[in-house]
Amino acid sequence: MDRVIGPYREWRVSLRGGLGSLAKAAAAAGEGREEEARAALAEALRYVNGTLLPASEAEEFTLFPTVDGVYGVAGTCEVLELQHEVMRAMAGDLRQVAAAAEKDGDTCGYAKYLQPLLYGLYGLARAHLDAEDAVFLPLLDEHLSESQVNVLVENSERITSAKAGA
Repeated sequence: MDRVIGPYREWRVSLRGGLGSLAKAAAAAGEGREEEARAALAEALRYVNGTLLPASEAEEFTLFPTVDGVYGVAGTCEVLELQHEVMRAMAGDLRQVAAAAEKDGDTCGYAKYLQPLLYGLYGLARAHLDAEDAVFLPLLDEHLSESQVNVLVENSERITSAKAGA
């Protein structure tokens, strides 16, 4: 049971909620129904660009420094920052393939490129979120005050909103 981290855990719900759109888009691209594949890919891109990547940037300015503060040393989240870099690179590749598919009007024809990107991004993002939830949230719950958690949530929301609108 959470002591104080509950509001931050709730903020992260949207990160998990959109993950399924990546797997759904990958499956739809392979099923050969163009209209469904195009719609699913658009939804996946909205999640990546509007939720996942902005939240990743927010973590780099809020969650990661907070974890460093608890441990009393900088760089404790370097591996997770590298995962963010890989997610950004994969998202860029996904945008390029999606643009080519849109230009050609053949999302399903690009399945062999879309599926590895979408399933790979799904797997990486899920493992990343699972690791943070399993390690950092209990740590922060133990060491932060309720007001510190509220600041973490407020700053995360502010940064995510700004990045999603950019």
